[in-house]
Amino acid sequence: MVIRPNSRRAPDIAPPSHFESDDGRIKGWSVKIPGGRTLATPAFSDGQVFLGGGFGSYEFYAFDAESGHRQWQYRTHDDGPTAAVVEDGCVVFNTESCELEVLTTSGEPVWKQWLGDPLMSMPAIVAGRIYMAYPNSRGDRRHYLACFELTTGTLAWKHRIAGEIITAPVLADGAVYLTTLDGTLYCFARDGGQLLWRDAANATSSPVVGEGKCYYTQRREIRQKGREPRAQQTEHCVWRGTSAGSPVHEFVGTGRNADYLDHAKRSAGSPVYAAQARFDASVGFGGSKGDAKIDQAMRHLGQAHVSGVWEYQGSKPFLSGGRLYNAMGDRLQSVDVHTEAVAWTRKLHQSSEECELLDAVLTPPVLVNDKVFVGSRQGTLFCLAADTGTELWHAKLGEPIVFPPTVARGRVYVSTAKGTLYGLETGDDGDDGWLMWGGTAAHNGLEEVLYAEAGAALA
Repeated sequence: MVIRPNSRRAPDIAPPSHFESDDGRIKGWSVKIPGGRTLATPAFSDGQVFLGGGFGSYEFYAFDAESGHRQWQYRTHDDGPTAAVVEDGCVVFNTESCELEVLTTSGEPVWKQWLGDPLMSMPAIVAGRIYMAYPNSRGDRRHYLACFELTTGTLAWKHRIAGEIITAPVLADGAVYLTTLDGTLYCFARDGGQLLWRDAANATSSPVVGEGKCYYTQRREIRQKGREPRAQQTEHCVWRGTSAGSPVHEFVGTGRNADYLDHAKRSAGSPVYAAQARFDASVGFGGSKGDAKIDQAMRHLGQAHVSGVWEYQGSKPFLSGGRLYNAMGDRLQSVDVHTEAVAWTRKLHQSSEECELLDAVLTPPVLVNDKVFVGSRQGTLFCLAADTGTELWHAKLGEPIVFPPTVARGRVYVSTAKGTLYGLETGDDGDDGWLMWGGTAAHNGLEEVLYAEAGAALA
């Protein structure tokens, strides 16, 4: 076991518990991570599952993917490991405060670098380079997108951006796409870092890119009439081309009221909002939020806490088989990107239609093997047929699921907001390939990967 030595004692971790449902359909293992914190999406590589101990934790773990037994443990200097990305034998993650870390898959340190405080998004990797956003806390206090060499940490380029980004950069077609907390959408050249275009898009998620189009969700404000006019926040799925100056098109029928983007409503009535305030205070962000530029997130996303932005993923869409899939609030939907028609919609939360939805209920979708996997804050993991939205099975885990799962080699790896990691057998070895947040280290789903594999096969 590898445990990085420092002055703090590493907490003990119990061996995995194995379980099987009464009907025998759901079985697997679970591990309780010390601290009971919200866990980000695990990453899978070569029979191992990699996972940070959550916001406020100093621990990073590797587990045997089949048995759930801990293989090694690494102790960070700063707290809050994000979801990891794995590429070329390296495990890469950043801590909320305040470093980018690179380990080998056997747990040996490669390099790390202090970037800024706080770091609320996660890195992306492609072709031996890491792409990461950070605030220059020891300099001009502006935010930058930077590109580092994976094995050495050498800075290849950096470019100024408006603020922290939503979740992670997205790498596609030789470009880097990202959304900042104020809703600005950026596109940079991947190799040289030149700004290709930026758009004040009111975007509420990181984009997904495919077939020359960029898809994302967008916030709109509707002024309601009455004695005391007030704004109603709404959210929609939209697309634009990947070239500069491309117009934005709405997918008609995808819009909904989005009280979960309204800071005034959330601060007055959301229990999740109140819990995030306590999480911030526990790590020194009870007052000052450092260089988070949290006012951007308050105005645009309804988020006012470092921990809230750390776990915020928005209504992130992904592509598969000519369909766009995303979870918006408590509703999962599929849109045909060629006809622009809504193929199906499923509500996966028991509540009144009139009830204000102050917190997003569902995780972003995971798309593998013609299936959609999605978790809920009510503690249920759903598996649906991608073409019809028909439920194939579900597992009630009893703990809120905030980050999407990983699906590999016939298993689903689910992390919860109460500090539990589950490894569930799906009964189908074809359930494979979604190995970390966003599918791959590029965070653009599997559509581009499948096209590349098909092209190589034809060649």
